[in-house]
Amino acid sequence: MPAQKKNSYGDDPASGLFGESRVRLLRELCGGPQTASELAIRVATSTNAVRVHLEGLRAAGLVDYRVERKGVGKPRHIYAVTNAAENLLSVAYVPVLDALLNNLRGRLNGGFRPLLREVGRSLGQTALSKTPRGVPAAAKALEELGASVSIKRRETATIIGARCCPLAAITRNTAEMCNLVESMLSGASGLSVKEECARGNHPRCNFVIAKQPAES
Repeated sequence: MPAQKKNSYGDDPASGLFGESRVRLLRELCGGPQTASELAIRVATSTNAVRVHLEGLRAAGLVDYRVERKGVGKPRHIYAVTNAAENLLSVAYVPVLDALLNNLRGRLNGGFRPLLREVGRSLGQTALSKTPRGVPAAAKALEELGASVSIKRRETATIIGARCCPLAAITRNTAEMCNLVESMLSGASGLSVKEECARGNHPRCNFVIAKQPAES
């Protein structure tokens, strides 16, 4: 079994979550759809053991299958990875995006933050089509980035927060990403949103929406 992957952004999260045996099966399926018996030969284990792992991966939304019928024999189940599995297996997204953002910052000569705000507004318009405007729309947009969102209502404002920043791997080096999310939440909700995020080793989201006159 190959050793767990490591890079400057941390250990391979997939192996830690699902175990090396299941991750090995996912990596084999990245080469193309296969049956359980074909996979068993490639990973040198029993077909029954492979089927158990495949069912677990299917329940997690990482594997799906199609049924293939040929002649009068038993139908074959052909397994393939899902898009979610391909995303999970890759460790390329963060370093590539980090390098791209650093390159853009150097080239845009003051236009970097405005560009990120523009991207955020585009994301907000996409989110707007799914949820009615207002605080719920802002919270939903942040949730769809993978955050576990909390909403605190105070006398003068509503605070939308998340203890774990869904873009933490990027915001550690590129604080301007918080402005992107700020613009996204504003575009989704139709409200004025101000980021007051906590940055550092463990970034936390904190977006403030001033109380609207109609709420008084």
